[in-house]
Amino acid sequence: MSESSPTKQFDRRRTPVSDTGQEQHPLRSAAAQFIKELVWSCVRLKPTKRPICLYASRRSGSTLLMQMISANRGVMFSDQPFGMYSISSANINRLPVFSYSQIACPDEDEAAVLRHYFSRLIDGRIRANAPWKFWSRDFHFSNNRICLKITDAKAMIDWFDQQFDVDTVVLTRHPIAQILSVADNHWFTTGKGLLRNSAFVEQWLTSELESMCRDVYRGGTELEGRTVDWALENLVPLTLLRDRPNWLFIGYEDLVQHTPAVIEYLSSELLLDDTHSMAKQIAQPSRSVRRAKSGQLQRSIDQGKSERLLDSWKSRIAADELTACFRILEQFGIDLYRPDSSFPDHRCVGRKGFA
Repeated sequence: MSESSPTKQFDRRRTPVSDTGQEQHPLRSAAAQFIKELVWSCVRLKPTKRPICLYASRRSGSTLLMQMISANRGVMFSDQPFGMYSISSANINRLPVFSYSQIACPDEDEAAVLRHYFSRLIDGRIRANAPWKFWSRDFHFSNNRICLKITDAKAMIDWFDQQFDVDTVVLTRHPIAQILSVADNHWFTTGKGLLRNSAFVEQWLTSELESMCRDVYRGGTELEGRTVDWALENLVPLTLLRDRPNWLFIGYEDLVQHTPAVIEYLSSELLLDDTHSMAKQIAQPSRSVRRAKSGQLQRSIDQGKSERLLDSWKSRIAADELTACFRILEQFGIDLYRPDSSFPDHRCVGRKGFA
């Protein structure tokens, strides 16, 4: 592989300095929050349908899927309502603070706070990163349902399912494609937060697996560390999916390659009627990516080149790096994806798939 190869950015023993998000000027940030709160005060949520909980990692297509669901009239989204780096100071004061914003295995007092916060989110008394651009397709002044995109509390998936009457959707993306995208943004690690949670470690990790994770974070490459992030983040949903047939599972790759089938699946399982608007939404640039990249995505889909686009990560990683990353996933017992294919094997989570 040549010296100019993009994988050279990962040829190091330590993870580079990372960012939690885009830095903003305090006055500009305050003005933006004021405008959002003003718009939200005009929006009504009177829930008559089950909330939708969408569990996903950053850079996994979660914004696109959230917007597709919210293209249905009356469905309001809440974008990362548990993320300490993304919600307003008013809401973060309502939540217990977990390491690296990864909420897992709360104690009794923390669970009570989370239960109170979540119940007020789904009944409309709290707004967290709700739509405010009233000219956009996914904005509705009157709503009867909410879709929560949850990236920082995936380990709580079963707890929320048991505590509340919700529809649950799990979204994943090929681990290498996802971690390369996160690394490109220089975002903070996530798995360290779960590794510092003793209750999570006791419930979900063997002593050998815990030691392996710590060794990788201490001396592994950046790609290996971010693979541990991916595995720790997705461990709970992927472990439970086979025994939770009522949970929906979608791969980002399915969303791109089998869009009509995924829309039909969501429409049927979540009782979403406006399939036309859902189909149109995929043509719109995601709020989490640059317009040029979204345009490239849509052009590739239109030209039947989506599989080539989904495989683009393969040119960015050397064979030995790929082997090392999948060796980590193997130790976690995660076999949803393979090193030679971008597409998830739905059978690994007890599902039929879209092909």
